[in-house]
Amino acid sequence: MTGLDVSRRLSRSQQQSSGWIVFGKLFGGGSKASAYQAGQELFQRGMEAASQYRTAEAIRLYSSSFEANPNPAPLINRAKLYRWRLLFAEAIRDLELAQRLDKQQGNEFSIPIGIELEECRFLAQNRFNGQRDLFVADLKDKGFDYVAERLADTIFKGEGFLLGYHVMNEVDNVKKFENIADFPFVKNLIENDLRDHSIIDKILAERDGQEAFEASGKLFQMMLCVYDYPDMAKLRDLMVQKIWTLMNSPH
Repeated sequence: MTGLDVSRRLSRSQQQSSGWIVFGKLFGGGSKASAYQAGQELFQRGMEAASQYRTAEAIRLYSSSFEANPNPAPLINRAKLYRWRLLFAEAIRDLELAQRLDKQQGNEFSIPIGIELEECRFLAQNRFNGQRDLFVADLKDKGFDYVAERLADTIFKGEGFLLGYHVMNEVDNVKKFENIADFPFVKNLIENDLRDHSIIDKILAERDGQEAFEASGKLFQMMLCVYDYPDMAKLRDLMVQKIWTLMNSPH
């Protein structure tokens, strides 16, 4: 990864909070006062929804904000939400459009857009470098169970800490950013074994754990984002199921 990777210094929740604070101050543009006001109101509501992890609602509000007053800020924040959902193609699309608009409107946000765009392109490289077709064909040939297990083995190499941390991280991510109905096993964990989210928060807040998981977390994103959302969600849910079953099986 390049030296622009902010995840080395911020936890996922910290990156999330930082993003809303920064881009809350960047909302700009608009030649008509009424359009600006409408866009700004929708943008603020989007930030509020995002800060409360009402992700689908936040995406809709950012989209409406952009439609009311086209400028880079709603696109930047919407791209962040797409990124947390591993929807890098959508995130890159938003960031590239934000970059074009920014150049037309004063080039104020070139640095944050450039950093985010470079990171997304790096993490999504397997989706665009010709590898995606191989991944998809392999899934069609071998099936979800086989691919989910192989992905877990390849990414985490059987290391107990990495496997356990991944489960906690995925449960946290699904609860905050995803449509939980698309992750039935994780949904069951959230409602039962892991309903006390303070346990997850404590584990994910540990600096040593974040640093130990960083490389594996990036590899996970790079390998899973090649699939379209329905297949990706199913694979992610299956990976958690297989790891959880392994961790809780009698030895």
